Amino acid sequence: MKKEKVFLFLLIAAFATLTGLSQANKTTGKVKSLVITAEKSDQLIKKAFKESETYYDQAGNITEEITYKEGKIKKHFKYQYDSDNNKIKEEQLDASGRIIESSEYKFENGLRVEKIVYDAGKRIKSKKVYTYTMF
Repeated sequence: MKKEKVFLFLLIAAFATLTGLSQANKTTGKVKSLVITAEKSDQLIKKAFKESETYYDQAGNITEEITYKEGKIKKHFKYQYDSDNNKIKEEQLDASGRIIESSEYKFENGLRVEKIVYDAGKRIKSKKVYTYTMF
């Protein structure tokens, strides 16, 4: 029970650090990457696994996120941004780096107006149109 509490605390601390770093990077733009490694202990055996990797561009936008489960890639995403730092493309990749799914976003006046999701064969899976009512 005590080990579970310690692990939960470390997980929450890592999430808080990652969230805080993402916000801090928006203003400083100095962090290029972040790698989080988790260590699990069970009596005499200690195992360390890479938990996640996050990469940033000069503006502080996340350009790539990789999460791991026991050292193996669980989720892998790449992102692209326009000159206004709007996310315009998102790619989900498999463990070997092949695109599973991609999304493209369109913006007008700083507002997202469209999202199109493509499958691995670049066929449209879904499309969303955002309509805003302004005051």
